[in-house]
Amino acid sequence: MKTHGTFFEAGDNSGAKKLFCIGQPRSKLKIGDMISVSVKEALPSHRSRVKKGKVYKAVIVELKQKSKRFTHLNRSFGRNLVVLVNAKGDPIGTRVSSLASYELRAAGHAKIASISPYLF
Repeated sequence: MKTHGTFFEAGDNSGAKKLFCIGQPRSKLKIGDMISVSVKEALPSHRSRVKKGKVYKAVIVELKQKSKRFTHLNRSFGRNLVVLVNAKGDPIGTRVSSLASYELRAAGHAKIASISPYLF
């Protein structure tokens, strides 16, 4: 179960590498939830849009934990990925390197789903 204290990887080109979950809306997280994260590792400041130690909002894109779809298919990913977003919900990065799922679009994050390379 992914809760407070879980480490995530960044799934966009914002400059963050490793992120730490510090706030969540519920006890069990799922794809499409918006959480608060702290940047633990980032690229150097001249190549990055984010800074180490700052707190940002993020949307969960991939989870290792198995989840069931409405078609009764179980699926899981190989890593925990998030995409950093600003206060309005738009992504900070310009590219998303992960696959987007239909749950992400259903949760109201159509902008992230549209810039991802593949929707499944």
